Amino acid sequence: MTPPSPFDKFVDKFKTGTKAAGQQAKLVGRITALGVEKQTQKTERDRLLKEIGTKTYGVYKKSKAMDSAQLMEEIVSELNHLERIELRLEEIDVEIAQMRAEYAARNEGKEVVDADVEEATDDEVQDEEK
Repeated sequence: MTPPSPFDKFVDKFKTGTKAAGQQAKLVGRITALGVEKQTQKTERDRLLKEIGTKTYGVYKKSKAMDSAQLMEEIVSELNHLERIELRLEEIDVEIAQMRAEYAARNEGKEVVDADVEEATDDEVQDEEK
């Protein structure tokens, strides 16, 4: 059996490096997608909170009192949806933390920076809504 030529060694290293880079890119892409989903969930949560406030005020305006049974009837679906969103946000945070740890383990402790989706501040969200 003949030993591999230097060119064969180079090709093997290139294939290995390309495969590792592809896996890292896939991981970073998934982290980015989760960050985007997190922002979408937060936007939906904010919409629901606004809707709950509007409905609460509507109940108060009609009766000039806060009838808890009537209020609960009005907003129960929004509260249930809000609870599901909060659970999903927690799941996303766990997934992102796991993927960041996996990325750091594969890349000698380097953290994922480019894949971060910055969370918008309240001022930025209000500016975008205008």
